[in-house]
Amino acid sequence: MRHRSRAAIALPALALSAALALSACSSGGVQRELPGAAQSSSSTGADGTDLSVTSRNVDLKITKAAVHLGAAGGAQLELSVTNAGPVTEHLAVVAVDNARATLQGAPSTNPLSVAGVLISSGSTASFGAANGPKVLLTNGAALKAGGTVPVMLEFGVAGLLRIDVPVLSS
Repeated sequence: MRHRSRAAIALPALALSAALALSACSSGGVQRELPGAAQSSSSTGADGTDLSVTSRNVDLKITKAAVHLGAAGGAQLELSVTNAGPVTEHLAVVAVDNARATLQGAPSTNPLSVAGVLISSGSTASFGAANGPKVLLTNGAALKAGGTVPVMLEFGVAGLLRIDVPVLSS
């Protein structure tokens, strides 16, 4: 009889401990927002497109996104990405006008890994800056200054973003 009373006490105590442990794990982790709950705003000016995306665990600001044409058909996407969210973000894939671009990291500030270019919480990655990461385009010769092109940005946490950016001659 004594053995049964210990089991009767131990089982509820074990269940309570497991419930408390699970609730503690879920409250401090990354929380995803329901589809359609994110808020965003976008504007395009002569010097580039600005985009702001905010949802749970995501607070990204993209500024002055523009394709800059270079000599001999080369081109790169220049933009600044500010991660004001609580978690580290990665820019994993970029496509410009349906052609995948090549990402290069900046080893000291925004290294490239298998997840993409690292953008730490509370930091800004200036793609195209002298010592910053780069987004090099493979289809630069086909682009013409003065127009706009669709750009797809795939982030690890924020997900897929699509914007239209101006094409500028450098």
